[in-house]
Amino acid sequence: MSEPLISIIIPTFNRAHLIRGTLDSVLAQTYTNWECLVVDDGSTDGTDAIMAEYCAKDARFQYYHRPKDRLPGGNAARNYGFEVSKGEYVNWFDDDDIMLPEFISKKIYAFERIKTLQLVICSGSFADSSLKNHNVIDLKITSYLYKDYSQWNLKVLTPSVLFKKDFLANKDLFKTEILRGQETEFLSRLFFELPKEQYFIINSSLFLYRQHEATKTSKNKTYVPEFKNSLALNCITNFKRVLILRDSELINHFYVETIGYFFLALKNGDIKTSKHVFSELSKLLFKLKSKMFLEFLLIGGIFIGIRRGSFKIEKRWMRLKI
Repeated sequence: MSEPLISIIIPTFNRAHLIRGTLDSVLAQTYTNWECLVVDDGSTDGTDAIMAEYCAKDARFQYYHRPKDRLPGGNAARNYGFEVSKGEYVNWFDDDDIMLPEFISKKIYAFERIKTLQLVICSGSFADSSLKNHNVIDLKITSYLYKDYSQWNLKVLTPSVLFKKDFLANKDLFKTEILRGQETEFLSRLFFELPKEQYFIINSSLFLYRQHEATKTSKNKTYVPEFKNSLALNCITNFKRVLILRDSELINHFYVETIGYFFLALKNGDIKTSKHVFSELSKLLFKLKSKMFLEFLLIGGIFIGIRRGSFKIEKRWMRLKI
């Protein structure tokens, strides 16, 4: 039986100092029938020369630039890579991370054994900027996939998932208007009510996920309004989604998270986000808890007017059950 073609899609931006390690880890794969599509989001650091070298070395590497009619950002680069890919399976990867040698082969083996699968998820390891101090991610389901993931009890990262391309063909991919949490939005949407027979988890580390000061994960430790706005919108979307499941634990989880974003935005003078959260949460509380709706509408509106919150009220609202 012939080996299926795997499309590895890597968006990149000014990572000339790191991308060689990533590409070398692709070359080191024990599974050899792959194409690696690197999509440049506008690098100015010599990435072109490095990619010319790798494309000349191995025809399985392909180099693209994000079309100028697409919004800047990794999301558009990921989506464009998907459009030009030819593989039967697709795995997005990051330009600063490292595949371990059996990253592809173990995932493909799972697909070969279980014919109902649409995606395979593997574990990885968090590593520092020097790829040292590995912290292996434990991927164990304790409730169900969507719930564990949305509560971040199951740390599935972008490189973790190998998809059947047909599964993604008629779906929206990465939303280009989201600046932070785009992977979370994408995976939450796909994991929602995904039947058990359509996914499989390999709970062993098959890649290194580099964490350093240049990553959005690191930048998000400080308040960046654009990032927090995207995260708040993702949270509200999930809040609306879990109402369909009628899972009280998840409903209260996202209620508390949404309240948290409201007060965090006020604390940091981010009126745009606080107003948006106020509007969306008011609509949800109107349906769920009328007494809380009236209180939030009145007091929350005052907080927006005076542009600050109250720690005492925040904690009281967070203790309430929906």
